[in-house]
Amino acid sequence: MGSHTFFTALIVAALALSQLDSCLAIQCYDCNSGNNANCLTTSAGLNEVACTSNCFTSADANGVITRGCLAEGATCTAPLCNSCNTDKCNTNLVCYNCTGESCNAPTNAALGACGTADGQCYTIGTSATDMQRGCTSDTGAKCLKGSTDANCAICQTTNCNSLQYERDAGSCIQCTDCAGAQEASTAKTCGTVKYNQESLGCYTLLNGTVSRGCVTTGQAACTAENNCTACSGSACNVAAQGFHCAQCNTLTNVNCMKGVDAPVTSCANTCFSGYWNGAGIRGCWDDASELMKYQCVNEKSHDCKQCTTSLCNVVAFSGAATIKQLGVGLLLGLALALRYAL
Repeated sequence: MGSHTFFTALIVAALALSQLDSCLAIQCYDCNSGNNANCLTTSAGLNEVACTSNCFTSADANGVITRGCLAEGATCTAPLCNSCNTDKCNTNLVCYNCTGESCNAPTNAALGACGTADGQCYTIGTSATDMQRGCTSDTGAKCLKGSTDANCAICQTTNCNSLQYERDAGSCIQCTDCAGAQEASTAKTCGTVKYNQESLGCYTLLNGTVSRGCVTTGQAACTAENNCTACSGSACNVAAQGFHCAQCNTLTNVNCMKGVDAPVTSCANTCFSGYWNGAGIRGCWDDASELMKYQCVNEKSHDCKQCTTSLCNVVAFSGAATIKQLGVGLLLGLALALRYAL
């Protein structure tokens, strides 16, 4: 009877210990980037394992990232490996970690896991021979998370801090008065940009003619409001531009008088410009009123001109024509003023 009770107690104790181990276990993400690309960038869909020690994230000399449960007695030394001891804590970013001349073009041997899950990658340097990369959570990091130092380039994806001190900014079609389709082979270099500058891409601008070039940090924003279209990628601004006309009124748009930088719009095949009621007007022929068309074609009045090439209606308006159109109204106004003054 006594031995039966003893064995029963042992079984109960073993069950209790197993339950205790289960309660003490934490969950760790378990993956290897060699066979699961998600292991590099996201925790979505990753396997989870119960762990009674610590979770870890590590990188080997080939840049392969491993996440999992740290084996009992195993070592995990930063920067190649970092461990943590809370549920699913091993989501650390993996960043290049190096300094000096060889750091300008880092290899996978320089990869290391950030010490905390909220660490981000950074790059800072003064020349190609004086570069430093690492995690914002590193002890002694030159760039901290949230830094406003313009020399700190901070990013938030694995291996993202790899840009060299200076790199090619790409190439774009660079031309003026070039509405037709362009050959990508004629693209010219946009120069270079530094590690903390973006390659901003190419533009196509409609401002009285079609011009193309490289988007730079110093120029005005390339937006639809200023008739500019930007794109990314080498020689991306090659597409032919459709038929366009300036469309504006000198009473409501300051650029309409000179034509350059006036708003533009897509049209069928004909533009016009002229004066009506003291205002210079530009637009698509199809949008003109029937009276305006009649006056333009039959009366040859209102200083109206038709043209059939894209953006042809951007010739500057003449100030003399404005006075001529306003003349009758001004004389009538003066006559009325004098009448009431007497």
